[in-house]
Amino acid sequence: MDNVVQIKPRPRDYFNQESDLYFTVWERPVAFLGSGDTPYVNPAYKAIVRLINDKPVQIGMVGHGYKVIPMKDICHQVESELCTAMSHEELKDVATTESMSYKGGMLHKQYMFKNLKVDISDNSNAVFRVIVVTAYDGKSSFKLYTGSINFFCMNGMVDGVFDMMVRRHTSGLTIPSLTERIRKSIDIFYTRADTFKKWVGKEITPEQAETAFKAMPNVSESRVGQLMDRYQRETWMHGPTVWALYNAATYFASHDSDEFSVKKTGNDNVAATLLHREKQISGWEKSEQFQQLAA
Repeated sequence: MDNVVQIKPRPRDYFNQESDLYFTVWERPVAFLGSGDTPYVNPAYKAIVRLINDKPVQIGMVGHGYKVIPMKDICHQVESELCTAMSHEELKDVATTESMSYKGGMLHKQYMFKNLKVDISDNSNAVFRVIVVTAYDGKSSFKLYTGSINFFCMNGMVDGVFDMMVRRHTSGLTIPSLTERIRKSIDIFYTRADTFKKWVGKEITPEQAETAFKAMPNVSESRVGQLMDRYQRETWMHGPTVWALYNAATYFASHDSDEFSVKKTGNDNVAATLLHREKQISGWEKSEQFQQLAA
């Protein structure tokens, strides 16, 4: 049996190869009307366009030298890297969610690996996840976020982000190898799970919780009040603990609900806002006020 060669997991065995995020985009000239309605083309820019209900819609405007990299190409490359970095047992039963903002100008795909799970308490767990984010605005590079999600309440936590420089060659898309980073992120996930377990037994007072919430960047008094209300609900399940505090914050970051509704701008911004909230909570966790409670 020494000559048996282990076959590398194949992306198509774990990941759906089609998605609503994999729409076609086109590059079109950017023009304006001058005097007498004379059209002038601006050679320095081009529009990125997709079809919505069979009508062309501009979802970005970029410099002339910008290379469009479709979400499908990025995800397929990432999925290939995941298959290189992870075993069959780790990949098995992976679940995905998809979202977009700005009519498809910003795209998110989340991979949740159910077999990389740690039970935190009787009513909490942590599941390893990876999020792919890209945009067609020319300003945002492809990013890969890693972290965990509590499957009991779908509260998400971001622990790391890799800002990827991607290149398109005549033979296709090339991204840096992610194998080492993915394995390191899994190690961090398990270390973080041990930290969460400690927070389960770390009791705090309502005054300490409020002080910690006030340390959030640009937080309003009304938002602090909403977070405290959520914290009280979390204490019913987790007790007056740092874990309840953290779950209140991650609930805010992960839900467009009556409690924490996203302000609708008419620009399809929910997915982008929730990701911004998750990054906000990741930064807040490093604040002196939170660290003092968690120590």
